Amino acid sequence: MEKPDSKALAERCIAYLINLGFKIALLEGQIQVQHELIHYYASSVFYKKPDCIIVLGGDGTLLYVARRTCYYSVPIFGINLGKLGFLTEGEAAHYEEALRNLTTGHYSIEERMMLDCIITRKNSIPHDYIALNDVLVKSRGSRMMEIRASANGSTIDIFRADGVIVSTPTGSTGYSLAAGGPLVSPRANVMILNPICPHRLHDRAYILPEDEVVTLEFGEREQDLVVTLDGQTTVSITPEDKVQVQKSSYCTRLIRLNEMSSYERLRIKLMSDIEE
Repeated sequence: MEKPDSKALAERCIAYLINLGFKIALLEGQIQVQHELIHYYASSVFYKKPDCIIVLGGDGTLLYVARRTCYYSVPIFGINLGKLGFLTEGEAAHYEEALRNLTTGHYSIEERMMLDCIITRKNSIPHDYIALNDVLVKSRGSRMMEIRASANGSTIDIFRADGVIVSTPTGSTGYSLAAGGPLVSPRANVMILNPICPHRLHDRAYILPEDEVVTLEFGEREQDLVVTLDGQTTVSITPEDKVQVQKSSYCTRLIRLNEMSSYERLRIKLMSDIEE
């Protein structure tokens, strides 16, 4: 908990839940509160312990937690301390109301598609990664690069661009949107393949079905290539490496408190961004 306001809110949430008699699991090293109903766990076991995980912060914090909880099907409830908060549900100013709905069962669970990213290196075993929002491939030097994109073995296109984003519908409100990609309903099981600042004016985002495997390969002269997952985990690669992206068998389970549609939620969040 790097923000002072997240620590203060955590203490208020803990006190509220303890007053109702709930047992609380806390991650070691984040906050120290002594009570018989509080138990501390190392990160190696924490993410599979609770019935749900309450995340205090913005979308970045929730993305970090999502990549760790998805393996255990633990639902996530986000209370927003950031700006837009597309993924979070409650607001810090109304935390008691949010917790009241959560603890009395007035909620639903929304499953969000995730991506598996497999990086295959020459003479090495593949390395697997997972993302909720997107997988980005670019050059550290922000230079234009050549990227061959294929799906299930068939070439889609050879992009000359600053990079390529493969996004989930959840990630369509993130970097992909900033790169000119479409807004996609989170209920749609599709992938968005979106070139960043393409050299050719006709290059646009592709919407691909969930059962296809996207393969990205690179020109031999490319340099300083990196793969970034959810804007948080960065892996260096070489032009000889191959990046494959596909729908994951895991998903993120988000707790929702009301009947607000995803379209209404998106409209409200985008309008608040304009007003700021």
